Amino acid sequence: MNWPAFTNPWLLAGLAAVGLPVLIHYLTRARPRRVAFPPFKFLVEACAGQQSVHRLRTIVLLTVRCLAVLALVLLFTRPFLKPAGAAANPETRKRVVLLVDASLSMRAVQGGVPLFARAKAEAADVLRSLEAGQETAVILVGATPRSLLPALSANLAALHDGLVKAEPTFEFANFPAALTLAKRLLGGAGTLFIFSDFQKSNWDLAGELPGGVVCRLRPVTTQPVDNVALVGVRLMPEEPVAGETAEVVCSVFNGTPWPREETVRLQLGDFTQERRLTVRAFATADCAFNVSFARAGSFTGKAWLDPDALREDDTRYLAVKVHPSLQVLLLSDADASDTRSAAFFVSRALAPSPQVAPGLHIVRRHSQDTDRGILETADLFLLVAPATLTGEAAEIITRRVQEGARFLAVLDGPTAPGLVPAGFNPPFQLLRTVASEAGDTLVSGPRPLFSGADAANWAAVRFRRHYVNQVSPGREGEVLLAYADGSAAMTFSGVGKGAAVFVNVPLTPDGGDFIGNPLFPATLQEPARTPGIYLVKQGTTIVDAAAVNVDPRESDTRPISLDRLKTAAGSAVTVVRDEEDLLLTGKTRPLWPPLAAAAVALLALEMLLLGLWRTSPARTAPGPGVAASPSAGGQPKGARP
Repeated sequence: MNWPAFTNPWLLAGLAAVGLPVLIHYLTRARPRRVAFPPFKFLVEACAGQQSVHRLRTIVLLTVRCLAVLALVLLFTRPFLKPAGAAANPETRKRVVLLVDASLSMRAVQGGVPLFARAKAEAADVLRSLEAGQETAVILVGATPRSLLPALSANLAALHDGLVKAEPTFEFANFPAALTLAKRLLGGAGTLFIFSDFQKSNWDLAGELPGGVVCRLRPVTTQPVDNVALVGVRLMPEEPVAGETAEVVCSVFNGTPWPREETVRLQLGDFTQERRLTVRAFATADCAFNVSFARAGSFTGKAWLDPDALREDDTRYLAVKVHPSLQVLLLSDADASDTRSAAFFVSRALAPSPQVAPGLHIVRRHSQDTDRGILETADLFLLVAPATLTGEAAEIITRRVQEGARFLAVLDGPTAPGLVPAGFNPPFQLLRTVASEAGDTLVSGPRPLFSGADAANWAAVRFRRHYVNQVSPGREGEVLLAYADGSAAMTFSGVGKGAAVFVNVPLTPDGGDFIGNPLFPATLQEPARTPGIYLVKQGTTIVDAAAVNVDPRESDTRPISLDRLKTAAGSAVTVVRDEEDLLLTGKTRPLWPPLAAAAVALLALEMLLLGLWRTSPARTAPGPGVAASPSAGGQPKGARP
């Protein structure tokens, strides 16, 4: 609360002058003399209406004159309002920090003006209003808060220049770090101005406003930004092969309170297509495009929506690396004609037919029937028990995987220990064989293979596994699937530039009902997500590309309710809604300008009333011997004393 004070309080004695107009009125009013005249009562009745109007005029004029004198007296006392509470502390005026939201959502345009430009202009006005010698800092809030100067500084010109040159980022705002930096700069006392759209997704994570600090919250918009955004584009599989059909899934978020019909357009290489979809209010919807690549290489493209108030999140970029047809070497000693072997089911899950999996070329060999040529050219080594590797084959496979190839071993049967090359350093140790008649069930490991509904489907699948193993300490994060006793059922580990997957799951009909479950073929495929775009060139040749996209959390532009912001003990928080209040925040506010205006207005009103509201003269002159009305003041002409 603000309290009034006066620069010249001794002049308050002049308030006694407010009674002067009343005193003058009573000292100068006319005093009529009574004259006995019988017909006079008729004259009184005729003038009764005029007397009422005259009395009203007198009261109004007296009130206006008294108020004018009161305003003039208070004007000379030079009153002002003093800040109360924490704002009255002199330290709060010595140190000031301006926190300016520079996240992606501040690029939104309302009324033709970007929100960040509005925040910069108001922050610059506050800088100009500060007194010389005040120590100030300006912090731009992005993923990493950045102070324009390393410490509080009285160099307001340098801060103003840096603020004018500042640009918004494409990042999510890290307000917890920004508030911590502001508190450190203020040293526990001062004034903190925050200019932001107070986006809920940002401020939900902000924590407490600093304690012992006067916080002035300045929303740069009074209404939410209606925004529709493309929040995700993913390619499945992430790295397709030439001739293989891939799926591009685009996710659209509707940040408005009503359903929207949107058109998603995709351009990727030579492929261009569009889809229409309906998105419910504050919900996300997906649309999919099927694309294929006739050749290997790097392809770039983008998906986009029609632009709106926040254009930057209406486009997302893709960079796709298409590989030549994958050479898969399947090593197993099972008979190739045995349609009940694990090798048969694995090969069919990967490539049911050349038409379904045109990007895979599977070569099947016995483990003792491999040659250096096939070992040196394979992109994926698939070992399915029963199999036994020779020393040379194990050495070549280990080297190829470290150079970037992939390795997958199915540990099903007594030959499984020979399918775990020591050079791969698996994240578990085989302990013993186990026979389970009823069947074990799987649960997702610390690194889930699937999410959503697929994760729950594992509980319905039964396995009769061969081995109990123990996960090595510190490597639990490499477990994709596990059994109830803690044994790893599937692991994924990096080996040099490549990767190795070990599957401790039976893949034959007598080993459980996994073969007939839709999860089986999906488990052998690798789901992936890819966002956005930078080209890597060698000379003029593009050798690689990478995509970088904006943070999808910035697309939800709904603001937080400011009364939900947490405040620490000793902090004084004010929401500044008016630009004038923003510039006068924490200062004494002079009251003499409105008093001067009021005095001038009251004096002008008095002159207007005197000019327009005059007393009416008598309609007829009085005859001989008739007393005139005493209301006009003085003694009537021709009257006898």
